Amino acid sequence: MEKKVYLVQIGDLDGKILQYLQKHLNRFFKNFIVSVDILPKMFPLDETDYILERQQYYGKSILRKLEYYVKSNKLFCTLGILDKDIFSISKNKKPYHFVFGLARTRKDLDSPGVSIVSITRLREQFYNRRTKKKREQKRILKEAIHEIGHTLGLHHCDNDCVMQFSSSVYYVDKKPSKFCKACQKELNIFFNVIKSSKFETVYLIKLKNYINKKLN
Repeated sequence: MEKKVYLVQIGDLDGKILQYLQKHLNRFFKNFIVSVDILPKMFPLDETDYILERQQYYGKSILRKLEYYVKSNKLFCTLGILDKDIFSISKNKKPYHFVFGLARTRKDLDSPGVSIVSITRLREQFYNRRTKKKREQKRILKEAIHEIGHTLGLHHCDNDCVMQFSSSVYYVDKKPSKFCKACQKELNIFFNVIKSSKFETVYLIKLKNYINKKLN
């Protein structure tokens, strides 16, 4: 499985958003992946996922359908972008008012990763405010990095980090667009970019010698 991130349009969307993400995600993840590519075909938005009472789409259903597509095509990491308001349901069956994105956190490099980001609440227009293109692009990029981070094994983080959970657009603006040292280290280990620390290496050598003595 080639280590590529694939961007896919879900439903109607300005294609320039994917081009912007492709450019900046290529730079951001250059030490870990081969490239960020845009899939040529739009992924259809299933209207059965629209919940009329909430006037929102059910994000988990969209994610599951995209996950099936990703597994069928053996894609390493896929991020779907849509311009529809989405919600999800927590493990204790309580619905979230909304979510900016969703992802499947995987355990190893051999399983495909899949995530989605909704740009609807990341745009100023949603709050009846004047459009600010650069601010909105930065928000979308942060949430894209955040969700891809989940697909690469990272969890929510309390540090000054892009993996912080954002309960509103205020917190999206507040958090940085990079990983903290702890998350960066986890990512390095996940991709085997760095070896164990000197302490860990010495410990493993001693453990190996101890086992060999016992066996002999």
